[in-house]
Amino acid sequence: MSEANRGGRGGGIPPVGSMSEAKRGGVLAVLAVLAIAPLPARGDAPSGESIPTQIPAKARSLVNRGRAAHDAGDYPAAIAAFTQAYVIAPSPALLFNLAQAYRLQGNCDDAALMYRRYLATSPSPEQRALAETHLASVERCLHKLALHIPVEIATGRVIVPAAEPPASILAAPASQRARIEKDIGLGLAIGGGVSLAVAAYYAIQAHEAENDVEAAFARGGRWADIAPIDARGRSAATTATWFGAGGALGLAGGIVTYLIGRRDEGPPLTVTTTRNGLQLGVRWAY
Repeated sequence: MSEANRGGRGGGIPPVGSMSEAKRGGVLAVLAVLAIAPLPARGDAPSGESIPTQIPAKARSLVNRGRAAHDAGDYPAAIAAFTQAYVIAPSPALLFNLAQAYRLQGNCDDAALMYRRYLATSPSPEQRALAETHLASVERCLHKLALHIPVEIATGRVIVPAAEPPASILAAPASQRARIEKDIGLGLAIGGGVSLAVAAYYAIQAHEAENDVEAAFARGGRWADIAPIDARGRSAATTATWFGAGGALGLAGGIVTYLIGRRDEGPPLTVTTTRNGLQLGVRWAY
């Protein structure tokens, strides 16, 4: 049996959600009258507060619609009707109606809010006791949901909280991909650096061969003797060009891939919403 159902038995005042259809209709009828009729003057009412002497027909129609939806178990429609009626003609009784509909719908969060707002209007002792009993039940509901414990509401429906996988499981695929990208980036950058070093070596060889050819011509050497030196220089220059181009591409690609991996790790500061507010997360590497 749900906590909300137990709260209305054992000698206490039974909640609307646990009554028979006839009794539940009677109580909602009383609440509807309270919502559309002038509230009696009370000694603890806020000073200067004027009580309306006439309720608009639109608000009266919305209250009746909300009552009918509540009796039919259509709590979202009842909530919508009671909310619109409250906007037109605010009344403590409508706050109680909203709290009841939210509780029976299984929305413990909004039900608790409406019960607190109703209690803040200083209701009669009997109504206060009933509202406090239901408020305690929905607060227990909120506590269980926060602990991911299934909750049975007044209508018999069981609310099963959505299981949240650990953050490490959620982050594992992205973290693994980022690590691979960073490793590939480092490999490409190192390979590009080695290629540039080889290109520099062959560029030096090509420059030395060019100097040797010029020196041979200056001494009056024959082309048959100079040709092999010139060929060696041209080969070294070609090799330097290829290694230089490949090294530059590898180094640039490695840097870009590494930066992509760093980006996929996520921002250093994350902000996520929770039931109770915001949660900040900070990431760092060393």
